[in-house]
Amino acid sequence: MIATILIAMDGSPHSMKAVEVGSQIAAAVDAKLVLLNVAKPDKAMEAMKKFAKAEHSTDRDADIIDILKRGARQMLKGEEAKARSAGVQNVVLEVEEGPIARTIVARGKHHKADIIVVGSRGLGDIEGLLRGGVSHRVETLSKCPVLVVK
Repeated sequence: MIATILIAMDGSPHSMKAVEVGSQIAAAVDAKLVLLNVAKPDKAMEAMKKFAKAEHSTDRDADIIDILKRGARQMLKGEEAKARSAGVQNVVLEVEEGPIARTIVARGKHHKADIIVVGSRGLGDIEGLLRGGVSHRVETLSKCPVLVVK
């Protein structure tokens, strides 16, 4: 029985498709749906610092991480609305920091996810080609089934 589905998303088209597919499954089996975004601040930090300086706001790391997390929460809220319109009753939103694949797997374990859903390609396509991709690492590390959506 599938009681909990964790969907990791980064705002890429494949991750949004993962939300669509995972939401359909969650609605069909009346499962709890956890929508997760893992922020990796070091990747965005320099670009955000330049942007913040140009906007005369802040260039402090803590402020920039807060900006990244707020943006991620907004993205997740939009996807939550889509999940609810698909018929999902129980939706949990999470924004975490850390190594992306390991954090996804750890949060899946924390929630006792029966399945993890990820997009086949995220926003880091070039890095994914060089290092194997987040979806592949999640498949390798996870003890529960992983659905990779194209």
